[in-house]
Amino acid sequence: MEISLQGRVAIVTGGGSGLGRGFARSLAGSGAAVAVTGRRAEMLAETVEEINGAGGQALAVSCDVRSREQVDECVQRIVEWKGGVDILVNNAGVYPPMPFLMVEESQWLDVMDTNINGPFRFSQACAKVMVPKSYGRIINILSPSALLGFGMVAAYGTSKGALASMTRNLAIELGPMGITVNSLAPGVAATETFVGSFTEFGVQLISDRLALNRACADDDLSAALVLLAAEESRYITGATICVDGGMTSTFGLGGA
Repeated sequence: MEISLQGRVAIVTGGGSGLGRGFARSLAGSGAAVAVTGRRAEMLAETVEEINGAGGQALAVSCDVRSREQVDECVQRIVEWKGGVDILVNNAGVYPPMPFLMVEESQWLDVMDTNINGPFRFSQACAKVMVPKSYGRIINILSPSALLGFGMVAAYGTSKGALASMTRNLAIELGPMGITVNSLAPGVAATETFVGSFTEFGVQLISDRLALNRACADDDLSAALVLLAAEESRYITGATICVDGGMTSTFGLGGA
């Protein structure tokens, strides 16, 4: 079965690099018009250029998810661009690894404002646009740290755990309005952020212990993302799909 997003309008927060850029490419490749948001205009422009160059439709909108005003203005700009919003991918996040006892309160609050309050702001703004059409797909990007305990990422893991809970709570409220809310949990990937924190060796060390013995790639996530974004996922809501090479179910049991 071929799934098409033709005629749909999507937003990918944090779409300028890493997994966010891959998400934007996947949605555009399935026919959606994709707006990418983030704080680094030059990175957003690169994503848009790549998508448009491949024959897709993309728009860059600079936005800081920590600002309610910017989020509302961003969603309004996208509505003006294509007439609505059908799909929201809450991907933007910050990832400052450090021992818990060294975390400053200001750092903790910044992680929460970005990783959980940001999705709240975008979800609320987009849901208000989706409700009149009785259709919407909200996809929250989690992490294995939302489901497992890891050292060095207390703030990040806590924020992703809260986002998993928000997924379930929004699903029950927005479901009767035609809006599904699900989470996608990618496994370890060699993104700029992860490699910058833990090096290529760290990625390989974790990957070698996975059941599938490799890190996550953009193509591994595409099918699950497009399914959750499509009409065909109409009876899936409140769920978390783990595309993690077995990390959350078999981590430490497989591999050499």
